[in-house]
Amino acid sequence: MVRLFISAVLLASVLTSCGLQQLAGPKDAVNTAAGYKNPHILCASCHATETPQPGNTLFSPGTDPSSICLKCHKDYRENHHPVDFVLADPSSFPLPLFEGKVKCLSCHEIHGGPGHEGTPRLLRGGSYADRRAICFKCHSGEKYAAIDPHKMLDNKGNILEVDGRPVCLFCHSKKPDPAVDTTNDVKFRADVGFLCWRCHPPMPGIFFRQHFLAKPSAQMLETYRESEKRLTIILPLVPRGRITCSTCHNPHQKGVIQREAAAKGADAIMRLRSPSICYGCHQM
Repeated sequence: MVRLFISAVLLASVLTSCGLQQLAGPKDAVNTAAGYKNPHILCASCHATETPQPGNTLFSPGTDPSSICLKCHKDYRENHHPVDFVLADPSSFPLPLFEGKVKCLSCHEIHGGPGHEGTPRLLRGGSYADRRAICFKCHSGEKYAAIDPHKMLDNKGNILEVDGRPVCLFCHSKKPDPAVDTTNDVKFRADVGFLCWRCHPPMPGIFFRQHFLAKPSAQMLETYRESEKRLTIILPLVPRGRITCSTCHNPHQKGVIQREAAAKGADAIMRLRSPSICYGCHQM
């Protein structure tokens, strides 16, 4: 069970970086695959030369190729899958290792896919109908079904534990204190949306694309703030003022959150923070 809990944390981190970057390059970007606009169009951004060729020196001497990823994806050491570690049993690992370690390029392949054009989200072996498929090459999807992180309280109102740790730590990096913590005080193991994706596949269609990680306009933000006061609710945004799953849905069991505005939607239908949640941002 300890391994299961740790695996859940690792999977959260994997999912975090598999979609946060909007992979959008210049309009004249070349080598694009369906659903993917390649921002890596300048060879010299990563390689030691503007015209890299197989068999030649591709990187500056002593350069770890995966470290180049972090020049742009600076915060991914914190919200991505752990890297630079040695597996206990590397013989069963289904993806490439580099110097015997898991690194960025274990899961991501810059020039993968048909025609070496790159795949959506640069996932190795893609494209995938469900982006979580690459995660379950290593992690057991069936085992996650045994954990319901939304069930947080026992019959006496005490916080449940998983592997001897509060169930809160399934998503939070530090157990929140409902009595004093505000929305800005709580800390997460990864981006909120990708914590959800461990169990819930991303919503299909245009609705998701238009809402997830979207930044409300100034006018919409004004409506949003007015709605919070009028409905006595909190519609939390993630860093840089963007919309995520928990903006509309409250993942907590009723009774966990003590502040009235933050508790709205707990155990409600679809866990919506308000039955008229769309009016929280949109004037209709």
